[in-house]
Amino acid sequence: MKNACIAHRGWSGRAPENTLAAIKKAIYHPAIDGIEIDVQMSLDGVPVVIHDYTLERTTTGTGYVGSYTLTELKKLDAGTWFSSSFAGETIPTLEEVLS
Repeated sequence: MKNACIAHRGWSGRAPENTLAAIKKAIYHPAIDGIEIDVQMSLDGVPVVIHDYTLERTTTGTGYVGSYTLTELKKLDAGTWFSSSFAGETIPTLEEVLS
């Protein structure tokens, strides 16, 4: 029996965690069986895919995720911390990930 390979926060070793880039890399890799993501709520009640309750570690923002509307969160860069080649990656909504 094969152990399942689950991509943690998408393929977080190859792209910034919990971004569409990391999720797409995981989806298209034949050895990855599933993906684990994290969801927080924006101020206006939209589920967004980000692990931390605060923005500092993985985005250009500061403070709590839940203190910002989706429109405000979408203005943040969620990729540059990982690599300049991911500049412009945004915090995805759960709906975007599932689509």
